[in-house]
Amino acid sequence: MSTVLLRARKAFADLTAEQGLADLPLRVTTRALSTEEAIGKPQYDDLPILRGKEVMIQAEFEDARGHAFTDEPAPWSGTLRDVLDLPLDRNRERALTAAAMNAVLRHLGRVDRTVHCRDEDIARCGREMAAELHREFGDIPVGVAGYQPGLVAALAERFGPDRVSVTDLAEENIGRHVHGIEVWSGEERTQELVESSHLVLATGTTAANGTLDGLLDLARRSRVPLIIYGVTGAAICHLCNLRRVCFRAA
Repeated sequence: MSTVLLRARKAFADLTAEQGLADLPLRVTTRALSTEEAIGKPQYDDLPILRGKEVMIQAEFEDARGHAFTDEPAPWSGTLRDVLDLPLDRNRERALTAAAMNAVLRHLGRVDRTVHCRDEDIARCGREMAAELHREFGDIPVGVAGYQPGLVAALAERFGPDRVSVTDLAEENIGRHVHGIEVWSGEERTQELVESSHLVLATGTTAANGTLDGLLDLARRSRVPLIIYGVTGAAICHLCNLRRVCFRAA
């Protein structure tokens, strides 16, 4: 059970009650997007969504949309009360909850950039993120939990490959060398990644796959700042006061 997601959902419940939404018959619907619907035609061919390892789900609430990545996509429809009652012990329900909260908080004007960027904006986002972080933190060792090709390429160019470490859970990525960086096993070397970094970037998908709690704990114990990137964690970061970066999402 994800402690972070439980905290986020409790704050979400309080917010929707405060806004008078919790007991209204307003519905949230989710569906899986095709690859082209989700990300268009980016320049990279090794994004998880292109390899069939992840799917983007889209939640819709009133006039707003919220995205989340998951490896267990499923259509769903229910009220806000139903969202609050979803179990959080499987990737499917964690991703549904994340996407639903993204859509509702977008509708309320509490978060933005909840719809994933597309086409060449994926590479542009990586470059802008790397440039901004380099301006803020300087030449430091950076760890990335969750391989994202555009981001890793930009970090390698901006910080230097010798200052960038990457972990991933996908077997086909582990052991690869990309831009002079070896992709480590997230199951075996996440602690090493955190302890050897002065800044950790974690994909928002960690909130949906149940690994964010462990990352946050490692970062706290190592006194290393952790920043979430991407769309999946938009609402969770807002509700739990976690820092998030995302430059090109809509």
